[in-house]
Amino acid sequence: MRPAMVPLPRAPSGASVHWRPVPPDALTGRRAPTRVRSPVDPLEIEAIRQLKYAYFRLLDLKRFTELGELLTDDVTTAYQSGELCQNGRSDVVAFLQQSLGDPGIVTMHNGHHPEITVTADGQATGRWYLEDRVIFAAHDFDLHGTALYDDRYTKVDGTWKIAHTGYQRIYEERRRYSSGAVISITAGGATTTFS
Repeated sequence: MRPAMVPLPRAPSGASVHWRPVPPDALTGRRAPTRVRSPVDPLEIEAIRQLKYAYFRLLDLKRFTELGELLTDDVTTAYQSGELCQNGRSDVVAFLQQSLGDPGIVTMHNGHHPEITVTADGQATGRWYLEDRVIFAAHDFDLHGTALYDDRYTKVDGTWKIAHTGYQRIYEERRRYSSGAVISITAGGATTTFS
């Protein structure tokens, strides 16, 4: 609820008027209900950050088996705006190996601006802004894009693991690697193709 605004004491003629927020209970005289939240240990948030940082690092280093150790056994994924979904750790690792395992495919995944919320004991959610690039020179291909990752995390034996990960594309640009010529741009759900 947006706080009510009340004017400060009257300003001299020609001067601007300044406003300040007033808590809702100040207008009614009633005391606002108190919400009690359990404090979240900042180390829990940092542990989840480190988990996702490791995910991106291992993804770009093509160390998919190690990346699998960051996932729960029953992890789910929804990559490329939900077009590419996997169920279970072994399926995710196999998918990543098949999709990105070629040493000629160079990837860069930068995840930043995390919004992490511990929702219950041993449960958390996270949203990350992604900037990625994929270069496959043998196919004269260069992709650059952005997306929002939405994750769920679960604590397993005292360690945070990824229970779900997936992203919705915001923007994707495909180019010819050799010339830089734009092949297509996708944004807002629409794709523009260039000849």
